Amino acid sequence: MTTQNFHHLRQTLQALPDLPGVYLMKDGGGQVIYVGKAQSLKSRVRSYFQSPEGLTPKTAALVSKIAALETVVVDSPRDALILESNLIKEHRPRYNVVLRDDKQYPYLMLTMREDFPRLLVVRRAKADGSLYFGPYVNVGEMRAAQKLIEEIFPLRSCKQREFRPGQRACLNAHIGRCPAPCEKRVNKEEYAALVEETVLFLQGRAKEVVQRLQKAMRAAAEKLNFEEAARLREQIKTLSALQEQQQLDMSAQGGNRDLLALAAQGEEAVMQIFFVRQGKVVGREHFLLRNMGGEEAPRIVSRFLADYYGAAQTLPAEICLNHLPEDKEELEQFLNARRGRKLVITQPQRGDKLRLLRLVEKNARLVLEQFLQSSVNQAQKAAQGLEELRFLLSLPRTPQRLECYDISHIQGAYNVGSMAVFRQGLPSPKDYRRFRVKTVEGADDFASLREVLSRRFRHFLSDESREGFGEAPGLLVIDGGKGQLSSVLETLRALGLPLFGGAEDGLAVISLAKQFEWIFLPESGEPLILPKNSPALQLLQRLRDE
Repeated sequence: MTTQNFHHLRQTLQALPDLPGVYLMKDGGGQVIYVGKAQSLKSRVRSYFQSPEGLTPKTAALVSKIAALETVVVDSPRDALILESNLIKEHRPRYNVVLRDDKQYPYLMLTMREDFPRLLVVRRAKADGSLYFGPYVNVGEMRAAQKLIEEIFPLRSCKQREFRPGQRACLNAHIGRCPAPCEKRVNKEEYAALVEETVLFLQGRAKEVVQRLQKAMRAAAEKLNFEEAARLREQIKTLSALQEQQQLDMSAQGGNRDLLALAAQGEEAVMQIFFVRQGKVVGREHFLLRNMGGEEAPRIVSRFLADYYGAAQTLPAEICLNHLPEDKEELEQFLNARRGRKLVITQPQRGDKLRLLRLVEKNARLVLEQFLQSSVNQAQKAAQGLEELRFLLSLPRTPQRLECYDISHIQGAYNVGSMAVFRQGLPSPKDYRRFRVKTVEGADDFASLREVLSRRFRHFLSDESREGFGEAPGLLVIDGGKGQLSSVLETLRALGLPLFGGAEDGLAVISLAKQFEWIFLPESGEPLILPKNSPALQLLQRLRDE
């Protein structure tokens, strides 16, 4: 694990929410190696990074390969179960136990294409005209709820699709569990009303039923019939559990769609995407959008859709958004042409799409909050590191621009020098530069450093300095040891540059040796050795790693 990965992981662990969700662990190549669920992401994920003595050999091997960590927040542990199942089937992580039977969670299905629909349990949702409800993670709970539904809404359970004249009713009709359409005790309109009530109940709109059971429970308790009251209490609990909507599986609707939610605050914004394929959430991604200039959401969304889907290899049939783009019609025409068939951009107002989109929006807000918090933390740590450097090096002021130089080559050929720049202790990629070494042959880091530093500071000393070289660094850092530092100091003196120590406003130069993370100073025979938790050392390491 690189130092950069370590810092990223540590920041991720510090920002984990105390909420249910799913976590994905990735190796150095970006491959998902483990998917897990948690009632509390904060406590569950952190448990992997405790003392290794308490880990099993398999878990220890897993942790040793973790280079990145991502999380998805959901509304309940049930939803975490479903999303975990979908993501395991999608990524097939090597450290997960993958069931080879591809088990599916069950649904309750109403056979709406029949004149007198039935309520059945199935394992897969199909686009066959039936209504599907679920999936349900707890099968025992679903079975108990199904039995309760049969008592409240006595739909037929026989397998006949058509009824013959003179057909006799089954036992369920005699005990009040079936309205007996076979004997024409109920017509299609009356039965349809019963089906409609069942649908409303399964959609979670069962408030009236629960109120009726609560009233019956209180009446039983007043009559001291505590056994009946307890039975009714269990029915109410089962009903309440049944009403929980499973938001992360849209198999009954099928299709491929992307759900996108924008969260913005000030100059920062996050676009979160959930990918739904064949009705299942199979992945997600988020993008940090910076320097938005306070633009309105429709304009930000429009720009993102054009950039992201304009370069995408495959496009879904539908894009669902929490904010519609300002040029919706033009974007649809553009994306339709790229896809080769119809694509629609929508803003859901009700149903499963809206519920899932709200979850996407919740994740977008959480990512944005974590990013803003980490940015504040990074700025605070950077400020601490800069102040410690000023104190340790006895600098007259806090260095605002830091430059670090390194030389790389391929078996002595293709020598290249690189310059990384930090401003206020944070990376400034627009100031990075690369130098192709022209005068050195072979693996001679000292000579290569002399050429690179000469070219950089000749531009600085010139009246017409090249862009990016007109500003002197507050601290110059060399990746190397005492020898590299001496070579650079000799070059700078030859250019006539004043060095700190000899001149109050001179150029401060140090080197950082990678093997022991020792800091070498000019005119000092002994290295400066800082503890690993030193903000100054960590700042220099981040600069060197860039």
